[in-house]
Amino acid sequence: MAFDAGDKPEEDGPAAFAAVVYTPKQTDKSTLPAFVRRLKSEQVSVAGILQESRLEDGAETRTIDSVDIRTGQRIAIKRPMASEDECGLDVASLVETSAILRGVLQSHPDLVVIEKFGDQEQEGEGLLDEIMQIISEGIPLMITVPEPALEIWQRQCGGLGAVLPYSEDAMLAWWRALKP
Repeated sequence: MAFDAGDKPEEDGPAAFAAVVYTPKQTDKSTLPAFVRRLKSEQVSVAGILQESRLEDGAETRTIDSVDIRTGQRIAIKRPMASEDECGLDVASLVETSAILRGVLQSHPDLVVIEKFGDQEQEGEGLLDEIMQIISEGIPLMITVPEPALEIWQRQCGGLGAVLPYSEDAMLAWWRALKP
């Protein structure tokens, strides 16, 4: 499936939120953090969460942390399980992560980046309320969405918003069009 940075143009300019689509087997996850670092170096106020997967010493399965873009605070949201196929989502830690996004609503940054649209959000739970509230407040939002869940995302947001490929060029083009 091909995505175009200009998908879903609106009469008043580009959509104020965008889904950045990636394939689940994508191994290079450095593009989004690089995009965030670039905007921050340009003095853009960026908030939200990135995810980092890590393998602890001696462990055979990965832990996934939510990382607060502003503070660097790490919250382990997925703990190691016996099998990589098991979820291991720590719901209590997800609540901590949602507090980061609720704080965004108070601070109104230039851009919110959320690297999480997993099973919980696809089922209408997890961080979805906070995500939709950010959109409804008109705060520019960029969210990563796995390709198999794109239809679910589009249904949840009423078919609105841009759809971007997972490339820094596409992300920058969308941002620059949004903030001329």
